[in-house]
Amino acid sequence: MRNLFSYSVYQELSDLSPDLEGLFGRIRCDGLELLTSHTPVDPSFAPYTKTVHLPYTTDWLCAWESRPYDMPEEYVKYYMYGRDREEIADTVRNMIWCAEPLHPAHGVIHACNIDIPELRLRSYSKDSKYVLEKFCDMINTVASGFPGGEPPFKLVFENLWWPGLRMKDSSDYHLMSRKLEFENWGICLDTGHLMNTIPGLNSESDCIDVVNRIIDSYSTDVIDTISAMHFHYSASGDYRANFEEVRCDTDDVMGFIRSCYHHINTLDQHLPFTDPRCREIVDRIRPENLIHELPGRKTSPIEDYVQQRSLFD
Repeated sequence: MRNLFSYSVYQELSDLSPDLEGLFGRIRCDGLELLTSHTPVDPSFAPYTKTVHLPYTTDWLCAWESRPYDMPEEYVKYYMYGRDREEIADTVRNMIWCAEPLHPAHGVIHACNIDIPELRLRSYSKDSKYVLEKFCDMINTVASGFPGGEPPFKLVFENLWWPGLRMKDSSDYHLMSRKLEFENWGICLDTGHLMNTIPGLNSESDCIDVVNRIIDSYSTDVIDTISAMHFHYSASGDYRANFEEVRCDTDDVMGFIRSCYHHINTLDQHLPFTDPRCREIVDRIRPENLIHELPGRKTSPIEDYVQQRSLFD
């Protein structure tokens, strides 16, 4: 199992350390999972990148269903992937090709969707099964455009708390295994996102207990398909139960999205584990790649990584 540090092309490698090999050796890090963009990646990232996190979007389904939002062209890729099905497929296919020169072991894609007006609501108009089926249709279209109908590297699909892949039981996997028309795929289980789907979680200990119980309910084929894990915890139960709901009732979609950033970051905490029992989660899955996805909400990204990594001594 490789321990990876989450980083992005929007950051400078020199901000980590002038001696990256030395840093990784000291903190016992096997390399980076790199968040990429819609343009080719600077080759300087290549020696340190083991896996990639492909660009995510907010509401691709609106355009897939021919109801795109009115927004400036420069934002379309980031919030819808495109204005229609052809543009969406081209965007996703292009972002995969942009990451291909890194030869990643996998590329993470969020398998979900949220209607933008519902970003600050507790319940959503579309159920997860519907969204996940549409996601499979979309990613099948993307894959069909690659040579042999297979992406150039393994795609692993990440769960969120929004409609789509949630991983609260085995049913999401079984739907995907029926619907997907290509072979080179897997699942990236995000522990914090899974916690965000469960009401009343306000302590690290309770989060660990609940995730362990959910994993114990998975069928063997689900466990075998989880090749990656985004590892962190989110104990935001009180906030999720009490935040003020706000629905977008304005034409200023971009302004509403910007107003939601604090809400999303408060709900999805990305905190480093401090309880050694968190190893029970990893031991149940034994993923090939354990990505410590820690933006530094507690101290700094490196310090949070060192704290969490130390639990595996």
